[in-house]
Amino acid sequence: MWATTVADPMPIAEALARPREREHTGVMALVRRVGGDARMMIRLCASVAMSVLTVGCGAGSTPSAGSGEPPSTALTASSSATTPSSADPMATPSPSGLFAVAADQRKLALACWGHGAPAVVLDAGSSDAGLARWRASVLVADLAATTTVCTYDRAGLGESEAAPRRARVLDDVTSDLHKLLAAARIPRPVVMVGASGGGFDVYQHAGRYPADVAGLVMLDVPAGQRSMSHSDGPPEWSDPANPEHVDYYAVEHQMAVARLKIRAIPVTVVTAKAGQSADPAEQRVWLAGSSRPVQVVIDGGHDIAFDAPGRVLKEILAVVAAA
Repeated sequence: MWATTVADPMPIAEALARPREREHTGVMALVRRVGGDARMMIRLCASVAMSVLTVGCGAGSTPSAGSGEPPSTALTASSSATTPSSADPMATPSPSGLFAVAADQRKLALACWGHGAPAVVLDAGSSDAGLARWRASVLVADLAATTTVCTYDRAGLGESEAAPRRARVLDDVTSDLHKLLAAARIPRPVVMVGASGGGFDVYQHAGRYPADVAGLVMLDVPAGQRSMSHSDGPPEWSDPANPEHVDYYAVEHQMAVARLKIRAIPVTVVTAKAGQSADPAEQRVWLAGSSRPVQVVIDGGHDIAFDAPGRVLKEILAVVAAA
């Protein structure tokens, strides 16, 4: 964002936003590998009499006449069934690639790892490319060991194609993600996790496309600001330093005074003690209407998913379980 609970659920309250500065830092890398072993079974056959024709030896490995299955089918299915427990879930992302999200075939990049539902979709902070930000993180590796986890690059960032040359607002960003999930055939609803400015995106998504979202996790997301000074605020939408072409002034104002209501879903707000909010109560604004409103305040800075990945993982999985 431009610019802490105690571990127990806290009541909902509105609070005024405070001036702040957005910050971004690099990522840590870790790939977890899970070992496994294979087993082989051997069947022995013997003849009992010279006059008896023995036919049992091949029954365990050769398909019966008219089965229509090639000899390798059973082995392939067996190997596939053991993949989740014996293979590294980060080894091969699937789905992965560029997917069209507009009539002119404009494409966004997305990658997913792991297996399970609901999927977790990570949205990085403003001006951060999600794939570079998340794909080698401890958090993604740990999530992939439990369920499907996806991240993507918003228009104009990373591996995605350029954003349309006009001022864009939250409805443009959420429309892109809605179409991206459909194009990549990600089963919905999903649990959305928004870091910093990405929290605005996922909250708006839950309000505009309620069938897409089963739960929200907000990672150190301050409340929107009713007004900001253009002299020391974020870059204008047309500034080369703003490749997303997002009108941040309009976005902040909308989140301060015209947020969409979300349906009753689990929402957890993770506030960093050394994050962007001077008063943790400011971030409780995101809990309004939740069926399971929780705020936790934990040690770490604004990039809390990298400062405390284990604790953030715990909170995300709690929402996945409640969704």
